[in-house]
Amino acid sequence: MITKNPHPLERLVSRKKLFQGQALRCLLWSAGGSIVLCLMLVFGWLLASVLVDDGQLELTAAEFNQLQAIASPYEIPVDPEVSDSVELADRGILPAVWRARTCVCGKVLAAAHGRIEALQRNSSAVTFLAVMIGLSGALCAMMYSRGRTCAMREAVGITTAQRRAVHRQTLRLAPSALPDHRNGELRTLFSSDMDQLQEGLYYWTLRWAREPVKLLLLAVLAIATGPIVAGSVMLLLLGSWLLIAWQKQQGRALRALGKSRAEEKLRLLAESLNTTRLVRGYGKEMEAFEDEQFQQHLAQLSQETTQWMRQDWVQRWGLSMLAAFVGGVVLMFVGNQILNPARAFSLPSAILLILAIGCMHVPLRNLWNLPRDVADGARVSARIENYLARTPHVGQAVGAKFLQPMAKSLIFDNVVFEGSDHELLLNGCSFQVKAGTQVAVVSMDPWEARTVAHLLPRFIEPKSGQILIDGEDVAWVTLDSLRAEAIMVSARDPFFTGTVLENIRCGDTHYSLQDVTDAAKLTHAHNFILKLPLGYETVIGEHGEQLDPGQVFRLGLARAILRDPALLIIEEPEESMDEGAKSLLDDAYSRIRPGRTIIYLPHRMATLRRADEIIVLHKGQVAAMGNHAALVKSSSIYAHWEYSNFNTFRHEVEAKT
Repeated sequence: MITKNPHPLERLVSRKKLFQGQALRCLLWSAGGSIVLCLMLVFGWLLASVLVDDGQLELTAAEFNQLQAIASPYEIPVDPEVSDSVELADRGILPAVWRARTCVCGKVLAAAHGRIEALQRNSSAVTFLAVMIGLSGALCAMMYSRGRTCAMREAVGITTAQRRAVHRQTLRLAPSALPDHRNGELRTLFSSDMDQLQEGLYYWTLRWAREPVKLLLLAVLAIATGPIVAGSVMLLLLGSWLLIAWQKQQGRALRALGKSRAEEKLRLLAESLNTTRLVRGYGKEMEAFEDEQFQQHLAQLSQETTQWMRQDWVQRWGLSMLAAFVGGVVLMFVGNQILNPARAFSLPSAILLILAIGCMHVPLRNLWNLPRDVADGARVSARIENYLARTPHVGQAVGAKFLQPMAKSLIFDNVVFEGSDHELLLNGCSFQVKAGTQVAVVSMDPWEARTVAHLLPRFIEPKSGQILIDGEDVAWVTLDSLRAEAIMVSARDPFFTGTVLENIRCGDTHYSLQDVTDAAKLTHAHNFILKLPLGYETVIGEHGEQLDPGQVFRLGLARAILRDPALLIIEEPEESMDEGAKSLLDDAYSRIRPGRTIIYLPHRMATLRRADEIIVLHKGQVAAMGNHAALVKSSSIYAHWEYSNFNTFRHEVEAKT
């Protein structure tokens, strides 16, 4: 039954789901293992009965007649017309059959004794029962192992589904809605956090599927040995166990509190190590004062440490005494029941009772510690739920129009954008770009220029203002048509592990190999691709061939040019390139320019000089516009930016420092 506020893991694997799929298989295998465990204990009880009773049974005539009703006469070839008592010897498990005559399992034991000859004599019964104990132990271990495997499969399946959901959600959310530091958090959530979730789900599924059934079967077995004795012992032990478990939990909390207090005093002592210059500089009075403070804190540290260690010792001693006392009471009670001739409670039954109750300790402990063992998984589950509950910052408007290729102009009209830390990256930014021109956007804060680039394909949404392409507000056009005509190429764009052909096509088989090679030739990527081991079929990425920054960037250009966008946004690589790579890149720019508008986020002086116009952003607004030669003379902000990024002497000084 699900509570109003279910556990985070229960929302993934509810109690109802334990009866479905791999969780159901885990439940069935675990239940089978628990049944076999109980059978193994019964075999142990029968073996103990044979060893203790030696197969001997002394009955009155009335009892013997009752025994004949349970066991067939041909199994006991004794003349009943002799005396008031009958003595039977070397009868295997027959004494246990007689004692269990009133139990539910009595008829089963009698039938087994009658049909299995090995159980009718002591020596063969010992051998048979020992073999059965071994086989049932192996079968129990196998079934529990299969149950654990099913629980792990259930956990892996759910974790895989969660990874898939996180991946879909990441694609739904705006790409730049996650700053760089949060990308690291997302990777952690997708990898190591998911491993913690998988472990938590494994324990959650396994223990809820196995432990309650195991507890129930062991309790039934214990009660079958003698309801009054078993009930009394279990109530006493359960109450003691709960008290001890609660006290241990409180003890852990007290130890943690004591250690934190001791660590606080230790930090105060460590501060004195940093004051030596100050102490020596102010003479003996300061030294005496500091030594007094040190001695005081040291005494407090010793007192705090001694106090929590004493509390820990007292608690452990008290729990040990309680456990010993309860154990003694249980042994005394069970022993009196064995010695009481008026009660049919034998030593083998006592052994079975103690073994059954002893086996109940592990499932009780596992269920008690379950919240602590799955705490990490629960926290991860809550974080995943929060992440999946986020709504995309960018959505397609109802009735959005199809955007035609840009033919006239691009206009930023008083655009305001606020970053994730509530910092205004754009604050009333306005400018116009004519179609077919090359424009560079620069800013002292690199995120301001990147914000402009990410706003164009609507990876992020402005807080206010409009972005118009040929008079159409991009907020009211379809995302597919916008992103088909405004493609961003960044040196930061990663490549997935796959062939060169797959990385350029991006799954769109509409483009032929000839189309791909034409795009690669246009961006000067074709020649180095052919030099790869398998050409366009070479696997690249994290688990394939590694490319240098210039090659990666030209492949990104080829991927964009293959789709022939009217507006191309290019963020150049920050890494330095050799002269040959620079020349190839400059020629690639010249080849891809005709028929399209290009917006650069430049990191090369050649690109600045190539641009028809440079837009200088400062504090979220346009501070200046013009070509490179004019801005160096007219804009102090641009001159400072140009010096900061391209002055050779400055870089030499920074390298030395």
